[in-house]
Amino acid sequence: MLLRRRCGVLDILTYFLISASTVIFLLVCAILYGTQTAHPQLPSIVKEVMPAGRCQCEYSTTFTCDTCLDCAAGQVVLGNNITDTGDRKAGEEWVFSYERDANNYGLHEEQCQAAFPGLYEDIERAQKVRAGKEKVTEQELSSVKLTKGTVRAMIFNGELYVLETLLVDNVNRQKALAALAALHRAIVSAPQHASIPDIEFILNVEDLGATAAPGKPIWVLARRAQDELNWLIPDFGFWSWDVPQVGTLHELAVEAVRREGLEPWEAKLDKLVWRGKITFAPKLRHALLDASRGKSWSNVGTVKYSDLDYKQQFVGPIDQCKYKYTAHVEGRSYSGSLKYRQLCRSVVVSHKLQWIQHYHYLFRANGTHQNYVEVERDFRDLDAAMQDLLAHPEKAKRIADNSVAVFRERYLTQAAEACYWRTLFAAWEKVSHAPRLYEGVGEGEQRSRSQKRGVRYETFMLFESGSQLDYPKSLQQTKPP
Repeated sequence: MLLRRRCGVLDILTYFLISASTVIFLLVCAILYGTQTAHPQLPSIVKEVMPAGRCQCEYSTTFTCDTCLDCAAGQVVLGNNITDTGDRKAGEEWVFSYERDANNYGLHEEQCQAAFPGLYEDIERAQKVRAGKEKVTEQELSSVKLTKGTVRAMIFNGELYVLETLLVDNVNRQKALAALAALHRAIVSAPQHASIPDIEFILNVEDLGATAAPGKPIWVLARRAQDELNWLIPDFGFWSWDVPQVGTLHELAVEAVRREGLEPWEAKLDKLVWRGKITFAPKLRHALLDASRGKSWSNVGTVKYSDLDYKQQFVGPIDQCKYKYTAHVEGRSYSGSLKYRQLCRSVVVSHKLQWIQHYHYLFRANGTHQNYVEVERDFRDLDAAMQDLLAHPEKAKRIADNSVAVFRERYLTQAAEACYWRTLFAAWEKVSHAPRLYEGVGEGEQRSRSQKRGVRYETFMLFESGSQLDYPKSLQQTKPP
């Protein structure tokens, strides 16, 4: 006789657990494949389950600084009482001139304010946020747990000191050195050196620096709208970026102008170009690939550095200038490549941005001053936007011209960067403590200066790379000769 065993509660529970574990395992495998593969096409089921990660946001950033561009179009004229910093003739009123002033690091405060209206919007925002609270103290800065890519520094008597670092690897070491070099350049080029305030601060050069110290007022390369306590600094690429065909922002701007003479607007290719590493933001970047695949206007592709022919896949920032349209996609957070695209006389087509950089307030997606084209974050309206541009070449040319006038010829100049740094110094001084140069300073007869804090920037730059990664711990572990 055949006996049948009844399924008990334990059997049902076991079956359920095995099934659930299998489903979870398959989901994890699909997610790992979707986020790690560099393949340009993914199965539909993988796209459905792949998380957006940090690219998913409930709120994209809308910039409402139209008056900034209006002011820039008819900028303030400064009178004859402003000290001359260029070849301005005697008695001539001063207005910003790209040809004369673009590389002038030493503009006066009045000139900085007149030349770059709207550039300091985020500084003013951050200052207002902190104004209702007590000043940033040394103790508050000391409470910040240093994470990858962090530098603690101070300016004292017009000199830059490095107090502490945690850089971890060479990539972040290079980023930090570039940021410190740009900061130092803004100090030494100040027309009135005594005007540089004494300040102490913490900056982070990681892409996700805004998430490194929640609730703490640190300086970062980019932030989201909810990161209200962070203060924005120009990213390291404004100094230089050690990747193929990049280098300093200034030399790329010069090269873009040169290429423009060889390839004017009429000679540019009527296509949208983009190259990038898809694993930096898989869901977002796959959306661009899907929206542009098979389109006559598309030259969108990926770069897989593991391929033997990756150099053929790569299109450098200046080579992209030969296209009328360039796409922009955020990466792990912001994407540092945007400023390079804005050096070209091309139309930048970007999804709605989540991450804010210091100069983003000058973006305009419509109207007379439109300087880029904005589409949805999933790129569902990309084809419609491209068809509109192709059907209205005069509109496309106007947007590209506006982009050059606003970014390449003004807000991405070295003069603008130096002005931004010094404006940041002045604003930070108003909401923070005055730093101490010496540890253990007493008063009266007991006054002693036991130890100077940190090391001068000039000396820090001479350290071995390993010593720069984790200063001062790295020096404390090194025995003197």
